[in-house]
Amino acid sequence: MKHIMRDPNRIKRILTLLQKIWEHQADVRFNQLISNLQSLYSHENNSYGRREVYTKNFIDLEKTSYLDFFYLEDDKWQEFLTSYFLNIENEIMLRSEEIDEDKIGEVIGLFIEAGIDNGQITNPFKENLKAFFVQESRWLTVEAIVNLIRNFSLSERKELFEK
Repeated sequence: MKHIMRDPNRIKRILTLLQKIWEHQADVRFNQLISNLQSLYSHENNSYGRREVYTKNFIDLEKTSYLDFFYLEDDKWQEFLTSYFLNIENEIMLRSEEIDEDKIGEVIGLFIEAGIDNGQITNPFKENLKAFFVQESRWLTVEAIVNLIRNFSLSERKELFEK
């Protein structure tokens, strides 16, 4: 029987996808990320890998389940990760489109009102501000973010600017 070697380049491709996905969810632990991704894969693929078992709890048996991905081929996992990452990128693109120059201008005005020198408002700063909006709009609408900054004290606005 002839053994077919798996493509060694798959390792870098899969690890790169995991890195990109994890960077968008930097607040989760690595094993939490993997567990969440496996759960989502299973859910989207007819409960793939779900194993139901019974555990003994003193004298009672309790039904539980776990995920077993031992036999999942790397190309299927890579395809899933690629699709998941493309969804993240599409979501970011849609959120970016919600952020208009008026909102950026209003926040810059709030920073200037708090005592930030106009010379500190550079193009790189504006890009960072837009990135901030994109990142935070995962949790809040753009309007809600602007409202929060509006309601910050002058010192809180300065602190936010410095971050």
